Amino acid sequence: METVTRTTGKNKFLIDGFPRSLTNLDGWYEIFGRETDLPRMLYFECPFDVLEKRIMGRARYTDRSDDNVESLKQRFDTFKAETLPTVEIFKSKNRCVEIDSSQDRQAVYNIVISNLAGYTDHKIAAQPLTERAEMLLGLRPFPKQKT
Repeated sequence: METVTRTTGKNKFLIDGFPRSLTNLDGWYEIFGRETDLPRMLYFECPFDVLEKRIMGRARYTDRSDDNVESLKQRFDTFKAETLPTVEIFKSKNRCVEIDSSQDRQAVYNIVISNLAGYTDHKIAAQPLTERAEMLLGLRPFPKQKT
């Protein structure tokens, strides 16, 4: 990020999954100081039953060992214990955009796009998705692994 900022002058970044814990947030403060405004957080809220249905649907196309109900419960418990306190801090400082991700894919996408529009290079955003991106978004199945 430092290289991009120094060479292009761009200083807006989308960082997936950060800060994931209070320890991560402390690292942010250590680098930028506590007087610096927190960045905005996009928080994708989704009921557990919807998450379970989606993860189990994804499991049909992937060989991920953690795409099962037991792993999902553990990940959800970890999220509640480690990440949710960070989300609450962002909410208390009006730096959290809550997105109801139980909605259909297009509705969630539209909300995300509207929240990122001011930070987006529209020429790049208008380019078609790659095959890999379509697979990751669930728009096409992953190829079957050869055994």
